[in-house]
Amino acid sequence: MFHIDEALTAFLHSGIATQVGSADAQGRPQIVIAWGPRLNDDQSLSVFIDTARAGRTLANLATNRNVALICADPISYRSVQFKGHWLSASAPNEGERAWVQRHRELFASALALVGDNPEAIRNMWMQDTTRIDFTVDQAYDQTPGPLAGRPL
Repeated sequence: MFHIDEALTAFLHSGIATQVGSADAQGRPQIVIAWGPRLNDDQSLSVFIDTARAGRTLANLATNRNVALICADPISYRSVQFKGHWLSASAPNEGERAWVQRHRELFASALALVGDNPEAIRNMWMQDTTRIDFTVDQAYDQTPGPLAGRPL
C-alpha cells in the first residue's frame, strides 16, 4: 500500500479538480467527476460522486475493482494520479456531506482565480452523492513536464 504523507494529504484536501476512472469487464474506460477526496485513518481514500451519475462507475467497480483517482490543481497544474482497488460504496453521513460542500466551494474559488464563473461551476454538481472507498496501491506525478508519469 502506498503511504500518503502530510503534504499529499494537504493537496488532496484542497480545492483540486478530481475525477474517478474505472473500466468495465472488457476494459472500456469511464470517467466521472468526484468531490471531497479524503484520506482515511487506514490510508484508504474516499471520494464522493454524484449519485445520478454513479451507476456506470459502480457497475464497473463491481466487475473490475481497479480504480484511479485523478487530481489536479487548477491554479498550479500540479496533478497526481492514485491507483488502487475499490473497497465499498455507501451513502454519505451529514459530516461527509459538509466535507463535500467544503471541497466544492474550495474548487469553485480556485477556478474563479483562473477566470471561471463560480456560478457556472456550482451548476456542475448535484446534492445527492455516493461515497466510494478504495485502497491506494500506487501514486504518480502527472504534472505536465519532464517528470510526468514518475511514481511518487
